[in-house]
Amino acid sequence: MASYLIILDSNNMATIYFISSEYLKKHTTVNGSVDDNIIYPCVTLAQDKWMLPYLGSDLMAKLKTDVEDDTLSGDYLTLMNDYVRPAVTWWTMFEVTPHLTYRMDNGTLVQRISEDAQPISDRVMKDMLDRFKRNAEHYTTLMVEYLCANSSLFPEYSSNTWPERSPKTDVTGMSNYTVSGGNTSMSFTGYFKRLSQLP
Repeated sequence: MASYLIILDSNNMATIYFISSEYLKKHTTVNGSVDDNIIYPCVTLAQDKWMLPYLGSDLMAKLKTDVEDDTLSGDYLTLMNDYVRPAVTWWTMFEVTPHLTYRMDNGTLVQRISEDAQPISDRVMKDMLDRFKRNAEHYTTLMVEYLCANSSLFPEYSSNTWPERSPKTDVTGMSNYTVSGGNTSMSFTGYFKRLSQLP
């Protein structure tokens, strides 16, 4: 079963997906008949919108390069399989679920209706999205904790300089930041900017 997916565009530029549609369907309740054209834009969104801020630019680029070159191994393989991919999976579920109920048709938002299924209420939709978000935040928190505790294994985690994105460690929105250095960490409360990274 395909684990990752690499798609080349007309300019031979690669788009790297950390999970395939087969992986998503195996690890969630998404039906096998769901169109991949609905899934993959949401995988992209999950990686760019939710994973990049917590991995940082350099580590994200490192993981994508290793997937593309088929050289993912060792600590990076552990990070990908045990932490990154579960988080991407549930952020994808968070992003894809509304599109399983609604679609754009000639510029109009319409509800998908099938012969053997009934559409759910807005309240049920909200409850499902809340559940998926909690799952995603859980796995993202595990990933951040692992990276902070083992940052010496991943030099790209702390090598970002302006204008690259440095990784965030605040998953739930609380103003408690942990800045990692080596295998130790220091906690700061409140919002801050690293002056050395300002233009």
